[in-house]
Amino acid sequence: MRNKVLVILLLLLPCSLPAQVVIAQISDIHIGEQRAPHAADNLQKTVEMVNECRPDAVIVSGDIGENAQAWEQARDILKHLKAPLYYVPGNHDVHTRDLEKYRNVFGKDYYRFSVKNIDFVVIDSQLLGNYEKYEAKEPLPLPADMEQESQRMLSWLKQQKSDGGTALIGVQHVPVFRDNGFPDNKPYWVVNDPYRHREMEILHELGVKQMLVGHWHYGRTFEREGINWHVAPATSWLPWGGQLGFALHKITSNGDVSTELVELPGAQP
Repeated sequence: MRNKVLVILLLLLPCSLPAQVVIAQISDIHIGEQRAPHAADNLQKTVEMVNECRPDAVIVSGDIGENAQAWEQARDILKHLKAPLYYVPGNHDVHTRDLEKYRNVFGKDYYRFSVKNIDFVVIDSQLLGNYEKYEAKEPLPLPADMEQESQRMLSWLKQQKSDGGTALIGVQHVPVFRDNGFPDNKPYWVVNDPYRHREMEILHELGVKQMLVGHWHYGRTFEREGINWHVAPATSWLPWGGQLGFALHKITSNGDVSTELVELPGAQP
């Protein structure tokens, strides 16, 4: 009985810490993925738990589903969230030839929004690299039309300077860097040059100090080049082990972010 009480307290703790802004981040849902047969059930549980935490907003940071039917199934579950919802595309959502399909379903793939005087800039990391071949040993080029889209997005991003000192937090699917001890050196897992240099230059110009990302399926927080990278865990499956769950970010008025990883009890990968 005592152990059960401790588990309940640990689950409630991330929801109870004070902050100016609380953001729940759900990532790597992967409905329709053969390796994640329980993805829909896990997402349903995630929505219930997020609602209990009463965040100010929810971010879904990519890899929503494997096809149009999976997208709709995910949207049917996510519509039960009680907080405002913001979508971010992942590499399983936007490929090198279907950008418009994503836009027709979810709207803009890069944009800006504000929650209680904290500004967020959503970046489409699929316009910063070609992630079509998992086994590729060298970064693959973007097709010409996607390269044009990339240039348009980066030009837009350069214009997103904060107004009146408001904190600006970045959100995208693929992290720009690995942390120490990351188990795989494939280009697939991060943004690579020349896009890495281009993006980092702009992020530094904008004064971005915090980035909310996904893609790795396990939760991490680390610092590289003056930016804290907050990697949300997956709700679907675990290529590297760890725990399924979601991230709860507490953000102060000056834009500092502390991240709690909330485990999904009983979830099956």
